[in-house]
Parts: sequence; C-alpha cells; structure tokens
Amino acid sequence: MATELQFIKSVEVTSSVSSIDVDNVFTDKYDVYFVTVVGFSTTGTVQTRLNLRYIDSSGTVVNGSTYDYATLRLSPTVAFTEAKSTTADFQQYDQIDQEPEGAGLSFYVFNPFDSSSYTFQTYQQSLASNGGFLGIKGIGVEHTAQSLRGFQILEISTRPFDKGKISVYGVK
Repeated sequence: MATELQFIKSVEVTSSVSSIDVDNVFTDKYDVYFVTVVGFSTTGTVQTRLNLRYIDSSGTVVNGSTYDYATLRLSPTVAFTEAKSTTADFQQYDQIDQEPEGAGLSFYVFNPFDSSSYTFQTYQQSLASNGGFLGIKGIGVEHTAQSLRGFQILEISTRPFDKGKISVYGVK
C-alpha cells in the first residue's frame, strides 16, 4: 500500500459537544483515507465511547443498522476481550475519559466515495483505563454501496466531549 499522506482537513473540538461533523473530505481523488483522532476527553469523570457515522452524498448522516464491527481489546493485565456487532447503527470504537487520560484513535477508510462498493475500515486506539493502558485493534464496514462524503464522530450517552482534534489525509 502507498504511504504518502496528503493533508485534507482538520477539525478541532473546543467546547462541550455530543457530535462533530467532518464533511466534504471524501472525493474521487483518493480510494484510501487516513484519519487521526487525538486529544479527545470527556466533560465529566465518567468514560464515554467514541462512535462514527458516515455522511452520504446528500449530506445526510447514515444511521441505519448498516454498520458491522469487530474489536479486540488488548490489556497488559487481564485477558483480551472482544466487542462485535453485525447490526449496529454506528461504527463503535472504545472509551475516552476525562483529561488528562483521554484517548487516541487512528483509522483507514477504504473506498468511501465509490458508490459501487461497501466502505471498509481498519482502526487502532490507545487509552487509559482504570489506572492502566489498553490497546484496541478493529475492523468495520458500512454495508450499503453508496457514495459517502464525510463522517460524524459522536457519543451516544449523555457525556459529551470537550477537547480533541480530527485530521483527515488522502493516501497516495
């Protein structure tokens, strides 16, 4: 796979929000995109989970039961655990916590703008949890063949996030 990254856009969270749109970043210029999500933290002391929904070509957030994912949580102190779904209405990642812990996430998105293909994703995340650290590896697919132009990062609980930066790159 090619490894040259072409910067497309950054979006920064600077106040308490439950979702943030990163729109108009997928085009026919690239087949593969790399996204970093860094410095995210919650507004309270309870963890919340990062999730993703894509934005279709008309600007509508795709929120049907069309997301599949499989996640492996890699802990240095306890047994590895899995989370998976074949009927989710979002791409699930793992938790983030109040600063200074937070979390970092990076993922590749494959063929989001191609209306004849499903949109696939691979991701990895690191986070602080219960005084230790976790590594997360996962895969996902949005299984409708449609053209997608962006995505939304959101939390689905009542614990919004208040800091973070999302950067999108095309892979050349």
